[in-house]
Amino acid sequence: MNDEAASQEELPMVPWLRATFEDVASVNVEAPIAGSRTADCHELSDLYRAALAPTDGLTEPPDTAASRVFTTVTAVTGMYFKPQERNEPFGPMVIFADGRRSAIPSDFRSHVDMLAAIAERATNPVLRARFTDVCWLLERKRSALGIAAIAAYTEMIRQVDGGELKTRSANKQGALQHEIKDHLRRALQIGHAVGWERPETVAARDLVTALREKALAKGELVPIDWFTELDLDFGVSDPAEIGESLDGILAAAPSDAGLHNVVDLWRLAARAYHQAKRSDDENRCRTAAAEVLVASADAQQGSAMLASHLMSEAIAQLHGVSGARERRTTLRHRLVDIQAHLLDEMATFSQKIDLREIAEWAQSAVDKENLLDKLFAFAALEISPDPETLARDAAEAIREHPLSSLFAATHHDHEGKVTYRTSGSGLGDTTDNSALLQQIAHAEDIRRRLVAFGKVDAARRSILAQHFVADDVLGALLEHSPFVPPDLPGTFARGFTRFFQGDFTSATYILVPLLENSLRYVLKSKGHDVTIFVDATQTQQDRTISSIFERMRAELDETFGAAITTDLERVFLAQPGPTLRHAVAHGLMHDGTPHGADAIYACWLMFRLSLLPLFQHRDELRPMFEGTELCRE
Repeated sequence: MNDEAASQEELPMVPWLRATFEDVASVNVEAPIAGSRTADCHELSDLYRAALAPTDGLTEPPDTAASRVFTTVTAVTGMYFKPQERNEPFGPMVIFADGRRSAIPSDFRSHVDMLAAIAERATNPVLRARFTDVCWLLERKRSALGIAAIAAYTEMIRQVDGGELKTRSANKQGALQHEIKDHLRRALQIGHAVGWERPETVAARDLVTALREKALAKGELVPIDWFTELDLDFGVSDPAEIGESLDGILAAAPSDAGLHNVVDLWRLAARAYHQAKRSDDENRCRTAAAEVLVASADAQQGSAMLASHLMSEAIAQLHGVSGARERRTTLRHRLVDIQAHLLDEMATFSQKIDLREIAEWAQSAVDKENLLDKLFAFAALEISPDPETLARDAAEAIREHPLSSLFAATHHDHEGKVTYRTSGSGLGDTTDNSALLQQIAHAEDIRRRLVAFGKVDAARRSILAQHFVADDVLGALLEHSPFVPPDLPGTFARGFTRFFQGDFTSATYILVPLLENSLRYVLKSKGHDVTIFVDATQTQQDRTISSIFERMRAELDETFGAAITTDLERVFLAQPGPTLRHAVAHGLMHDGTPHGADAIYACWLMFRLSLLPLFQHRDELRPMFEGTELCRE
């Protein structure tokens, strides 16, 4: 059940909709957060939740005006903030497997006046920003609330910069923090809608310039990246001046500056010069980004996989650069030479790891380490089962329980249609392929349920509770994955961000279609032809995923290992099974499918394949992300 699927009959029953306008008028709304110095809405939500804790031996808090109002405030402040989505900046913090979820703005569509009353009484800028923003989001005609939201966001940022308020990741940088960039982005989004030249919007624009210049003065590459990108996104400053400032910073960048940071800044400089219509400078910056990638590829001793990925990025970076044709040709030849050494490293896809050790290590990492280590632990929660072992176990199950395979079986979809039939076998017959397939499918269904609900969902919740997971955070890591095509890390990151947030519907519809392209990309990187030549029309077409599994199974097994290839086939393609690729492509999933074990397991499996080639390079990657959310404990 997705966010919009909650029925109108259910919504009035949720606790966060029980407060009334009269309740708000009679309660000191800010009593639970008096003296709070946090700039984090979720920490405010925790304070309100603590104020609701039952006392005097009661199991539930008394039903009073204060408890009803504090429950509403807890729900609104606890929404997940996602300013990258202009029209849907708030989402549920929790979505359960059965479709239940925490609050979202549309729940309050009939309660805007009550929320506005809370906003008008709020003096805390964090609380005021959240409530005015949600009210304006629900009723865009109330521009005064939008203007108040901009002012509240601006005031909150100023207080953070002045040390009066602290973010969850408080440090010595003042407002030069990822969370502040997101709040400022939201203020500018509202400013675009209510008036770009209004004083409140101008103040927010001035803050963008001030924080970008402050980051430049400190020479902090990561904050420079954040606030420069924000400046360019909204066209606040002169792009030529931005490009020149980045030129100066990059010229003085230390030799140990992270690859990811330097390349991103060169790309931002190229973008700035593109907006300024200075094509020569744009080409120069794009070339500089490419050469940084080439130098990093050359430095990868004994890592053909990572070197080839970096070299591919460099070649892509030079696409369209005037006068770079010969350089691109040279780099393509070098890429071919590097790829000749990939076979041994790609064999890591079939590496066997003891599941018990993985589970213990993953739990330890998720509990104690930084986000980068948590993500690798998350990817190592399970390994794909060996096909031969599955067949042996199925045969043993048939021998021990002969009646289980005696009768033919039909497999149905959620509408009751028969989608597949397996025939019965003789009593205890372990040679019947159809009976084995049915037994394996049953065992795999149980395994996927245990993995999805017993491991993946629990680990996902733990990571989300301790870290800020966003598109740019995951995208920075995925840019290094040989499984992710160089033009798709943002899309992969969006899908995985949705997955970690518990928005399994979005994650499934984003990630499942990407598998086919990634398989082609990996096979092409190993020198395999993944096209079909049509004699009648003399044209070439990319093989579909079905064609790849039918005609290139040996190449898939050689590249990924038979265990992973078979696992992919059983989850995405084969009958009997969930056939998720077919269901997504043809709109056959119902609202509950993305919340089921098969879809959750499929999304996690895509994440595992994205990180699996990088496992042995974790120590090389860690210095690239120093100072970012990935390495913050």
